[in-house]
Amino acid sequence: MFPGNEEILLRSRLYVICGILVLIPNTICLVVFNSSKDFRQRFVFFTLLSVSDMINGISFIMSGAGRLDLILHEKYYIKISSYECMTEYLWPAFLLFGGQLPATFHCLLTVERVLAVNRVSWYRSCWTWRHRLYLSSLGICSCVFLSFIAFFVSSASPTINENRMCAVMDSTGIVYGTIHYCWIACSYMIAFAVTLNLFVKSHGSKFLNHTERRKQMAILILSGINVLMVSVPNFVLVADQWHADEFDVLLVGVAYLLYGFQSCFNLPIFYFFRLEFRRRCHQLLRFRQPGSNTIVFFTFFSRTT
Repeated sequence: MFPGNEEILLRSRLYVICGILVLIPNTICLVVFNSSKDFRQRFVFFTLLSVSDMINGISFIMSGAGRLDLILHEKYYIKISSYECMTEYLWPAFLLFGGQLPATFHCLLTVERVLAVNRVSWYRSCWTWRHRLYLSSLGICSCVFLSFIAFFVSSASPTINENRMCAVMDSTGIVYGTIHYCWIACSYMIAFAVTLNLFVKSHGSKFLNHTERRKQMAILILSGINVLMVSVPNFVLVADQWHADEFDVLLVGVAYLLYGFQSCFNLPIFYFFRLEFRRRCHQLLRFRQPGSNTIVFFTFFSRTT
């Protein structure tokens, strides 16, 4: 076994565990957001954010399992080009989408909060699920376009990698990878700054009711978590590539794990700060009544909408 394999094995196993932990809460969110027609229309951005985070979780599972398989079959240290990474393995594409899509939908949620605070009357009377769907389609198209650019860059100027980790920078090149990570990091930082500014300015506003303030608080907390668990680790990943001897392999892996674990926070934040989400969860989960012999059970497949 090559030196450092133990760290890579541990890192890969942690990736698989992280991916599974991301899928569970986001699957619950997805079920709740699609439990009625009203929820599907009102929570378009949140639904797509949950789907995006699930893609992020899948990317962790695929990359972790794929690298484990390569190490166990002694193929990990066979040289490979960046373009071959993009075409031979699935996880580089999932890593790209798993980073871009959540950042995009957090930005769209911030745009919606700006409209809700600064254009209150128009937002309440004119803003519909169609506007959310149009913006979502634009966001998805932009991510697809960026991924096509990544494929083009990888094919136009391939680089040779000493191993088959095939992370984002290994697959796209250091320049595009740096832009990718910095764009994601900056998008979360900008979203947090804008949301914080809105929250401070509208804190005493008579136009926003308690529900709207709680919505702002939910987005603010999500953005703050993303700054800590995505933006900061992304800068670590960039620094590691430009100064490859500065960071330990396991340290870089742990930094990237934070990138994944931030996707687990959607469920608790939605539950505690969105009253309608919490009520819907209680409707889908019928709790035992006092004096009843009925046990707790799921009603996902017998619900009425």
